[in-house]
Amino acid sequence: MTSRRPESEAERRARYAAKDVTDKLGVKLGHAVRLVGAGDSELLKRVCTKTGRDLAGEGERADIVLYWPVAVDEITATLQTLKGAIAPAGGIWVIFSKRGKVGPGGAPYLPDQILIPLGLAAGLVDNKICSVSEQETAMRFVIRRSER
Repeated sequence: MTSRRPESEAERRARYAAKDVTDKLGVKLGHAVRLVGAGDSELLKRVCTKTGRDLAGEGERADIVLYWPVAVDEITATLQTLKGAIAPAGGIWVIFSKRGKVGPGGAPYLPDQILIPLGLAAGLVDNKICSVSEQETAMRFVIRRSER
């Protein structure tokens, strides 16, 4: 019986970086994924390939929402609206530019100290963050378990 050595931090980071972005975002076959904002067309193609379907329409309850905000002052109101448009265990990914970068979606840089309170004001909690690309990152907001 061989024992595995513990994975180093560098190895863990490299394994995570090699993971496909659709996996990081939790996209699965059959998921209803809705787009809000001017998203990255390449990412959206990959999402549609992974789900095996077109993006969800406005009237359809979504498992995942990919949201590229245009301005900070729109985020809370948009998240409040989207809260009613997701499945109880669904999530809303707010996708924004990394510090000093401009992503293909054109969303502004949003530090945690600004974004998390905007989500809380909409009645949502953040529970995950991931790198989407070299230029963009995303933070997922969900409905509190006690409110599902």
